[in-house]
Amino acid sequence: MSEAKSPYKMRPPILQVRVEDSMDIMIVRDTTRRAAGLLGFSPAHRAQLASAAATLAELVLKTGEAHTIFLNGVVSGMQAGLQIASETPWLAGVSANNVLVALRSKMGDLVDEIRLMGEESPTILMIMWLNDDRSL
Repeated sequence: MSEAKSPYKMRPPILQVRVEDSMDIMIVRDTTRRAAGLLGFSPAHRAQLASAAATLAELVLKTGEAHTIFLNGVVSGMQAGLQIASETPWLAGVSANNVLVALRSKMGDLVDEIRLMGEESPTILMIMWLNDDRSL
């Protein structure tokens, strides 16, 4: 995946982190915190998003192949948020419902939305929307 995908309109920041080994998980956490800060998320919600991104990075790292985590702002109407995404070709042919149940179980309430887009090379999308309770 050379660029991020989204069902929503994208806006800056648009960042990416290549995940090749366990040290990259720390970079994913830090980059996610920074992206969430640029969008106006409170420190507690930056940490929450960083945990979600790190969890996704750990999951893709277990495949044994390098992957890219994409972080970008998204807009839907008057809502703005942060999207965390990664292409997951190893999930091709796997039941989307099973994947989403497993991800929701693993992520809990860390994000507002979890989606699986595409069939040939599915992409996991996680989104947290910014609201008054989550902003600075």
